[in-house]
Amino acid sequence: MAEITLEDLSLRDYGLTPRVSDLKDVYFKAIPEVCVERPRLLTRYYLDHGLFEKDRVSVLDKARAYRYILENRAHVVAHTRFCNDRMKREKFKDTSLFAGSTTSKFKGVPLYPEFLALQLWQELWTLTRRDSNPYFITDKEVEELNYIIFPHWMDRNIQELTRARCYRENFEKYGLEKQAPEMKVFEKLRYFITSKPKCISHTAPDFSRAVGEGLRGIIDDAESRGRDARDERQREFYAAVVEAMEGIIAYSRNLAGDAKKLAHRERDPARKKEFEAIAAIHQRVPEHPAETFREALTTVWICWTAIHLENPNVGLSLGRLDQVLYPAYRRDMDEGKLTIEEAVELLCCLWLKIGDHVPAVPAEGEKLFAGTGSNQAITIGGVDGRGRDAVNDLTYVMLRATELMMLRDPNLNARYYPGVNDEDYLKRICEANINTGATPALHNDKVVINTLVGKGETLEHARDYAVIGCVEPESNGRGYGHSAAILMNLTAILELALYDGKDRYSDRKTSISEETGDPTTFGSFEEFQRAFQAQMSWFIKQATALNNIFGRTHQDFQPTPILSSFFEGPMSKGQDLIMGGAVYNSSGVTVIGLADVADSLSAIQRVVFEEKAASFQELLDALGRNFEGYEALQKRLANPEKTPKYGNEDPAADANAAWLIEFLDGELGRIDNYRGGKYRLGFWTMTNHAGFGMITKATPNGRKDYENFASGITPVSGVTPSLTPALNSVAGLPARCIASGMALNLKYTPEAGEGMLDNFVATVSGYFDDLGGEREGGMEIQFNVTNRAMFEDAVARPEEYPELLVRVSGYTAYFKDLNPQMQKEIIDRTEYLLSTRRAVPYKPFPLPRKDG
Repeated sequence: MAEITLEDLSLRDYGLTPRVSDLKDVYFKAIPEVCVERPRLLTRYYLDHGLFEKDRVSVLDKARAYRYILENRAHVVAHTRFCNDRMKREKFKDTSLFAGSTTSKFKGVPLYPEFLALQLWQELWTLTRRDSNPYFITDKEVEELNYIIFPHWMDRNIQELTRARCYRENFEKYGLEKQAPEMKVFEKLRYFITSKPKCISHTAPDFSRAVGEGLRGIIDDAESRGRDARDERQREFYAAVVEAMEGIIAYSRNLAGDAKKLAHRERDPARKKEFEAIAAIHQRVPEHPAETFREALTTVWICWTAIHLENPNVGLSLGRLDQVLYPAYRRDMDEGKLTIEEAVELLCCLWLKIGDHVPAVPAEGEKLFAGTGSNQAITIGGVDGRGRDAVNDLTYVMLRATELMMLRDPNLNARYYPGVNDEDYLKRICEANINTGATPALHNDKVVINTLVGKGETLEHARDYAVIGCVEPESNGRGYGHSAAILMNLTAILELALYDGKDRYSDRKTSISEETGDPTTFGSFEEFQRAFQAQMSWFIKQATALNNIFGRTHQDFQPTPILSSFFEGPMSKGQDLIMGGAVYNSSGVTVIGLADVADSLSAIQRVVFEEKAASFQELLDALGRNFEGYEALQKRLANPEKTPKYGNEDPAADANAAWLIEFLDGELGRIDNYRGGKYRLGFWTMTNHAGFGMITKATPNGRKDYENFASGITPVSGVTPSLTPALNSVAGLPARCIASGMALNLKYTPEAGEGMLDNFVATVSGYFDDLGGEREGGMEIQFNVTNRAMFEDAVARPEEYPELLVRVSGYTAYFKDLNPQMQKEIIDRTEYLLSTRRAVPYKPFPLPRKDG
């Protein structure tokens, strides 16, 4: 347990330094630029070494390719140009205290042709001109991608390699070549998304060994183990670790060399000294153990950029940095080598570096899922492996840096253990949420740890969990969970139960799944439940089967030697992460539409079967007509006073939500993934609750065609007039089943005075309390603290709100970047006054709908 030495936990006397203020201004003016450096170097290496012709790309092949890229990357120490909002280049001096970058651009769009980068192919010439979140790219770069790079990857990307595997396996089974049923359903996009064609990123490495021993220590260990290895497969893995680590060291040395050259040319004595310091630091780390706080930060940063070579950064997370970096911070502070002001500035510079890239999203993706960043989570606070209070001075310094910067990335997550962590710490977290309006998210250590232990993790390992991507907990550097492996639209599966397995969006004659009976003939709600169970089971089998097929493709073509080097397990096993080298090998399934489906079940139960106020046929007719001519029924279904709604402590409604969670967890927990682990259940939706809502017709809870679903595990907007019952309903759910995390999104009206902070703290404490009995307590909670008027003004005048930060469903985003449907969902969320614990009057925000 670290002693807190700070006199003022808020650190309010420390603000943005001129350096950070200038860098932040440039950052928000920058337009992302497509970077072709990685695909150029990777393609060149593949061509020179015949990897395109191989039936399997080994872990050593990959490590050598990554070393080649690292040794030949542009050695960016000081950027001089960037694209501004007029799409013209301007000069500026990059005075960051950290060298290097994720791409060769100031704010880059990295491309991964072995994954989904080819989706941008048809729009390369229009990327700069598109309306939503444009990317700058030169004509020369377009031609290079169009004629030289992309053609080589047409049939060598993960999705096409997997499609070929599916055809081959079906041919062997049936004697004919046809599309696998799992792939056929997946490509409809309405039912589930399997993210492996894009990446296997959602995970959190541990940098403590890199900081404490240096990469040379990891190399020496790998070489020693390689000499003693039992078989060729292990020897190959250890050789790959050496190659990967040598590549990272070479990249850092190249940065040191460039910094020396810049120092030699620099006339400004202060800037010359800064370049000399950068050169000296990069000459030492990450090869050798970090001796100072700045060196420790530099080690993390350089290793972080290297990890981005293997997979697109979708939910790659940095883990418990306040724990990893605290020894170096404490040592520097005690020896008088570091001040709090300097520590805050260093972290602010690193935060900007972490956000120096954005994911490559095609135009169609922007329509459905615009606004998401890379979701790079950092975890602070909580307890250590022995259950002791782990909050330290650096925890508060990181909170202050996050509060000052208000950036989309990194996504800060604060762990809190009631009764172990100090209540002043909880108060500081709540204060930061009020000041930023959106961050950090809060996680209940007691509930999360118990849940992870229930899924087979040791108590010590579970206590050392980090948050991945949005809200997903996993033992830091031990669990390779890919927590976003599958994103499932539960409402689409409900539709199949409503229409006997038929496709509602065609002529209803095409069977998508198993036939489970015409619901108009059912005599009880339990009969409908059984039909829905069957549909859920069928779809879980399809989604997990396809995920496992994709996983085997990754094993053959996309091993991860760099990431494996920063995990516990691979070194002792001599086995890459993708082959099951981690200590824990779960896969995550997150479910979209829980509240809408739970309320739909309650509506069917109460209105159709119990009160018989409408027949099942009338309900189906109303859904088919989007309630036109059935307005009275729609109002009845949507009214929480007449039809039970999850989030009001209604026993029947909350029981339906709990039934869904327990059933889904039970089904998933029985299925093995391709790495020998099990599937875990989560409820966080990113922007998918808006995206899936845009392609889903009316549902039995009174929701109309193409309206948004509720986010995460949050109750439906507008149906929970009181805050306390809403929190109690969520806290009463079986959190033990939700090992892949949940996102509870709340919106508060800003109120003046200390009273709001006191009410804020009391609300979180009450939600986290287990109260005895079967209630486990709330697992996670996050907030938007911005009034409706500001959001509405930001829709009308986005240029006035370039930095308006919002909490979506597990991560933060800039409101201006969200698509109109997602902006509407944020505005429409139930908004509470903490002083009264009552919702403000609910009024859906109107948005003009385009034809089609």
